[in-house]
Amino acid sequence: MNRSRRRRPFLAAVAAACVVAVVAAACGSSPTATPTMPHSIVQLGDSVASGEGTLYGYTYDTATQRWTGGDLGAVWPGPYPLCHDSPDAYGHVLANQMHARFTQFACTGSSFANGITAPRTSGVITYRPAQFGNWTTKAHLNAAYDTARPDLVLVTLGADDVQFASVVRACVVNKLAHAFDPAIGLECTAADPGATVESDTRSRLPAVTGNLQTLARWINQRGAADHKVPKVVFTNYFDPFPTGATSCPDSSLLATSQVQYLSTVLGELNHEIVQAITGLHLANVSVVNLSSAFDGHRWCSSDPWDYGLSIINPLDPVSLLSQAPFHPTPRGQRQIASLVEPAVNRLFAAS
Repeated sequence: MNRSRRRRPFLAAVAAACVVAVVAAACGSSPTATPTMPHSIVQLGDSVASGEGTLYGYTYDTATQRWTGGDLGAVWPGPYPLCHDSPDAYGHVLANQMHARFTQFACTGSSFANGITAPRTSGVITYRPAQFGNWTTKAHLNAAYDTARPDLVLVTLGADDVQFASVVRACVVNKLAHAFDPAIGLECTAADPGATVESDTRSRLPAVTGNLQTLARWINQRGAADHKVPKVVFTNYFDPFPTGATSCPDSSLLATSQVQYLSTVLGELNHEIVQAITGLHLANVSVVNLSSAFDGHRWCSSDPWDYGLSIINPLDPVSLLSQAPFHPTPRGQRQIASLVEPAVNRLFAAS
């Protein structure tokens, strides 16, 4: 009896240990620490981050290799419908997978100066207030950002800083003009980049590095002021262009040499973004390289994950209103989320 009584405290301790072990892993095995995960995710950025294009409802016809259907009158969610924020955006997808609260500030067409540090405007139209504000001058600070108290900030930014969409439009116009009058030289090529590429893209690339590094530092400084420095994951951009001399309706508004050159220019932007973020050497800040994210699913494949130029019909001015081309489909957005998630896991596992 006495021996039995002496064992009871020991048995009780074992039982208590098993309860703890069950929570961590399983009774009888060594408990392992579970890394903390984000509870509040904030998204900053441009049209890729907002989910532009996904709510028009286009479908891809594999027989004709064209995007069909689509409703340009699609209703985009508030409170800022002009931003074309969609529940298909990769930040939404990631937050759902991680069971985190998600706050979307991204807005189509946003750049560092027009959307991040100041309100996103186009002419006299204001799409939304500044997504972040200028932390140095304290101008246009987004109070909703502070309310969200993010422990993870996602950023996709840079394409609008170098006017990439405008460059592509200029290349298309030049190709059509060249087709009607061969005397008009074909621009947007390695042999002749053209003034638009040089002035709107190449000359602006150095500023992208400074802007992204400034934003990363501001996020850290703002977090420190709030006693909660978040993890930050930047992305660059997927390459939707077909490789080699492959052509199809999605690329037919551009010459093959233009497609190849634009892919090179996009590669330069992507390299600049990666170098900018890795050059910070900040333990809580990471960058995900999406350059090859859509390999096997680029334009002219049987299942493209990016809306192509076949949406645009030069004889139908209404089709020009679509902002879907060059933006990920819902499947493409899920692919981006799947590539961002491991980077998020690494950051939080290291904390």
